[in-house]
Amino acid sequence: MDVCDQAFLIIDGEPDPVDIDCSTGYTIVSNSTVNLLPGAHISETVGGGVGTGILTVNYGADNIINIFGGQIDTMLNTGSTDTVTIYGSDFAVDGVLLDPSQDQIVNTGAGTYIFDLTGVYEDGSLIDLPCYLEADGVINLNIQQTAPEIEVLPALLEWDFGDVEVGQIAIVLVQIFNYGTADLNVSSVTIAGDADFTITDGPATPLVIAPNTSIGVDFEITYAPATEAPAAAVVTIVSDDEDESIIDVALSGVGIVIVVPPTQQIQDILDYFDASVIDGTLVGYGPGNSASKRLKALRNMIESASDLINASAYAQAIDQLESIAKKTDGVSKPQDFVVGGAAAVLNTMINDLIADLAS
Repeated sequence: MDVCDQAFLIIDGEPDPVDIDCSTGYTIVSNSTVNLLPGAHISETVGGGVGTGILTVNYGADNIINIFGGQIDTMLNTGSTDTVTIYGSDFAVDGVLLDPSQDQIVNTGAGTYIFDLTGVYEDGSLIDLPCYLEADGVINLNIQQTAPEIEVLPALLEWDFGDVEVGQIAIVLVQIFNYGTADLNVSSVTIAGDADFTITDGPATPLVIAPNTSIGVDFEITYAPATEAPAAAVVTIVSDDEDESIIDVALSGVGIVIVVPPTQQIQDILDYFDASVIDGTLVGYGPGNSASKRLKALRNMIESASDLINASAYAQAIDQLESIAKKTDGVSKPQDFVVGGAAAVLNTMINDLIADLAS
């Protein structure tokens, strides 16, 4: 073996026996299990009978030889009482491709069957094994099936958005992976159900997902409730996965309306007023000193409305707020007390509060 101190070779459960000598070889007499892993390089013989190889397994002595990868320079030599299994696919004998259903090579003759076995190991590396198969010897072919294997997240194939305020949105990603050994062909990804659910981002279909990719293909699903009510929908994924050609992801959510109490609304108006004055988006309107006086007067009017609301004097509060609204509506008569980018937002907040108090 090229590298004697690395775990490319497992003998009876132990990686690279400590007493192996790369110059003289290591001989297994009988009743042992040998696993060759990807990266192994055997300079001479696996099996027995020919050469003074780095690894010699005495063939015909009830040994188990599992070949998962690696290279054997001289031969794989085995007899009728050994159990030899090679893990891979696309096997060929002397260049002739074997039927995928063939899972053994058997020497039914009296002499030694000598041939070259080629193929592909499970890790994708190439198989190229010179074989000496003694009379009645058998090589088992553990054929790796080539097929896509779909995996979809969310893992439980359902997603509950929970309570989402009307006018707001919530997003989840539906991710498609291919953990198989062949391309996964996704023919369609569709959504059906309440119109509050939509596919808002994702690649066009049909699409192909390469095998063994750790990065999924993402489809963004958005829930935007328009009414105060429960809603449901189903995302359907259609592919050429053999046993899961159609996968449904169930979606659910509840649209809610959050009622902000009037006391909080008027406080929000005061906070917005102060913040807008500080950042310069709300300024007093009028000639000379009248601009600053009108700005202060408007805030005093809002504070007065706040006192009335806190006292539950809603009718009087509405009268006060309507007067404030007329001084922030951008209409020339009566003249506004404030101008700036924040004035229109402030006016909307005031009118919303009036509507809530009147309802």
